[in-house]
Amino acid sequence: MRGKRCVELLLLPMACLGAFAAAAQDAPLAPASEPNLPTTMFVLDASRTMWTKIGATSKMGLVRISVGQALGDYQDKIAFGLVAFGHRPASACGDNQVLAKPGELTPKTQSKLLFGYKPQPQKPIAASLTAAAQAAPSMTGQLDIVLITDGPDSCKADICTTAQALKRTLPGLHIHVLAFTTKTADQSTSLSCVAEASGGQFMTATNADELKRGLASLLDTVAHPRAPATTAPQAASAAPPPAPAMPAQPGVATGDTPPPPGNAQSVAPPRVEPPQATPAPAAAPQSDVQKSEAPPKPEAPKSGEPAPGQTEVASKATTPAPAAPTQPAMPVPCTFKALLTDGGPKLESGLIWRVFANAAGANGTHKLISTHREAMPTAALPPGEYLVNAAYGLSNLTKKIKVESGRSLEETFVLNTGGLRLAAILANGERLSAESVHFDILSDEEDQFGNRHTILGDAKPGVVIRLNAGAYHIVSLYGDANATVRADVTVEPGKLTEATVKHAASKITFKLVQAAGGEALADTQWSILTKTGDVVKENAGAIPTHILAAGSYAVVARHADASYTRTFDVVTGEAKQIEVVMEDGPATPEALRAVTNPPPPPPTSDEAVSSPSGPDEGMAFGGGQTAPPANSGPLLNPGVLLHPKLN
Repeated sequence: MRGKRCVELLLLPMACLGAFAAAAQDAPLAPASEPNLPTTMFVLDASRTMWTKIGATSKMGLVRISVGQALGDYQDKIAFGLVAFGHRPASACGDNQVLAKPGELTPKTQSKLLFGYKPQPQKPIAASLTAAAQAAPSMTGQLDIVLITDGPDSCKADICTTAQALKRTLPGLHIHVLAFTTKTADQSTSLSCVAEASGGQFMTATNADELKRGLASLLDTVAHPRAPATTAPQAASAAPPPAPAMPAQPGVATGDTPPPPGNAQSVAPPRVEPPQATPAPAAAPQSDVQKSEAPPKPEAPKSGEPAPGQTEVASKATTPAPAAPTQPAMPVPCTFKALLTDGGPKLESGLIWRVFANAAGANGTHKLISTHREAMPTAALPPGEYLVNAAYGLSNLTKKIKVESGRSLEETFVLNTGGLRLAAILANGERLSAESVHFDILSDEEDQFGNRHTILGDAKPGVVIRLNAGAYHIVSLYGDANATVRADVTVEPGKLTEATVKHAASKITFKLVQAAGGEALADTQWSILTKTGDVVKENAGAIPTHILAAGSYAVVARHADASYTRTFDVVTGEAKQIEVVMEDGPATPEALRAVTNPPPPPPTSDEAVSSPSGPDEGMAFGGGQTAPPANSGPLLNPGVLLHPKLN
């Protein structure tokens, strides 16, 4: 029969419900016989953990018994539907199945709908709640969802946010949660927010009796409809006065009731034309024979006007029906996952997902819709276009997605991420401490002014930094003066690149004394200059210490309105103390000018093809050459490669 066939083809559109009504004598369903029954969707967890036993029976077996008994007890009070998850071989975070729409889950169909599951490990609760809400016949009425599960969403979706979004779209929605587990403390924090966000009830059950009582309590609440949150203005106003008595109309039986007030918008109120009074004829003169005169023939009514003594009733066909209210689009479950490389491992931690509106605002920025920190989140998004950014450390990828109504979405992001670990040593092989050296990671490309974009500033050595695969420019600063090294490195996808920077510099200490070997004088101002007169560092104090790149320098010490100078050389790895002796006399103006503003060196024949090397060049990977990355290999356990500035 038609009705039975519709039950078998579970995924037919809602138009199939009309066939159920036409074949009610073969397969009577609740909506066909009782169209005003409250609607309830069961959302059953059929995943692997639900098959563990409590006593001699599995939790899933106890759920079947309790749900089957409830179907018999409430079949004339509630129209039941069913969504299951975690029960199919192709289990995924967006996988669920609408097994029965409201009214299709009955005592007669339960044996077919509640059996035959193949448990899988996934628990896509957020996606299943959305599917249950979409199965509702109307988005403006009351819908109750009863979720029976023993644990939280395994896809790490934000089920609380999902419940809030569904409640905003469907104000008459109430999600009740029945946590069937002995770990009640865990479930009260991870599942109770779903009920709170939708105005539902949260209950726990640890055995068969508690499950039966909890389910009965929830369904008792559903079977007694709630008072509407808002009352229509007509309900609060006084009843309208009774309509005047209407004359009988041709074709309308006496005693028929007028259309109910609810149809006033679709049927125009009848307009009564009062019968025209017929003037009495003038009295005729008496005669032997009474003349009989026919009454005057009434004029034919004008086109569009009723005949005298009749009532005009507007036709439904001529009165435009009000436009049906536009139903808001239901959120769609969208699941995201990220791969380290194309065909590489799936990332399990350390990810930050951000969903933005596709259209930019007036200031050119995109509105942030939601943020997720799960490895594989499921977001409930209304149909439309979005920009989704997946960030893994400094590696990130932005994709444009299109969400379509009624179709769950699973999007894969291939990040092509590599790791970079930096270190710094002196030319003699001495490793520099993390406190004394700093790195800036810049883009490989330069703009028209020779500037580069900073990817990460003040990076620490020895820390694995996650980056998009590609070329980068590294600037390493040893100390706080001019011991700077520049180099280029290449990060390969899925591999850890270790780069060691070699510095040519030394630690230099300065002091101004009255005589050689004497005590340092306080209140001294210092200026350190290169051989070309460029200021490297300025400081004030008795004994300043700085790390300088290898090369030739001059120092100027100012004390008590007098200036004293001395030249010196810096050799890699040789720490020095430079004494400026006041007994040598203050510098003459000519000597001071020779230090601070020396004449330019004479040009050389090869000046156009060779660039001068100064003390700030340093040594990059052994004398300015970029060496191949050392110890390159697979990027192991990428989920734990966390940079402290990104957490």
